[in-house]
Amino acid sequence: MTNTSHSADRELIKKLIPQKDPFVMIDKMLDYSEDSVVSGFTITSDNILCNGSHFTEGGLVENMAQSIALHRGYRGFLNKGKNEKPKTGFIGSIKHATIFKLPKIGDEIITTVTIVAEIMQVTLVTIEVRDKNEVLLASSEMKTIIVDQ
Repeated sequence: MTNTSHSADRELIKKLIPQKDPFVMIDKMLDYSEDSVVSGFTITSDNILCNGSHFTEGGLVENMAQSIALHRGYRGFLNKGKNEKPKTGFIGSIKHATIFKLPKIGDEIITTVTIVAEIMQVTLVTIEVRDKNEVLLASSEMKTIIVDQ
C-alpha cells in the first residue's frame, strides 16, 4: 500500500484514542496508511510524565502505545465515520524496548508505528521515536490486544 498523507489536530486525536487529558501523549497525526501511522508530540512543562526537564521513559512508552491506538482509531474513523468510539485495548507485550535518549521539555518527538502482523484483535508493531533532527530516541516492538468491539 502506498502512504497517503493525512493529518489530524489535537481535538480530533482526542476523539480517536481512549486516553483523556491530562494523559494524552500525542498531539498530531502527521501521516497514515493502512499499515503505519506517524504521530507528533510536543512536550510541555505541565506534562505529568515529565521529571525535571525531561520526558520520562514511561512517557515515551505511553507515547508509543497511544500512537498504536491512534492508528486503530483513525482506521475506525475512516471506515465508520465520526461517531465511532475509540477501541479499548492494552499492551500484551513489549519486546526490545530501548531508550537511547530522553527528550526535553519543548522538544517535539515524531513516532512511527509500522504494523508487522494483525490477527483478529492482536496487533504486532515496530515503533521508532525520533526527534525533529531524525535522532533515534527510542524503539520497541509491541503486541497490543483490543478488548471491546
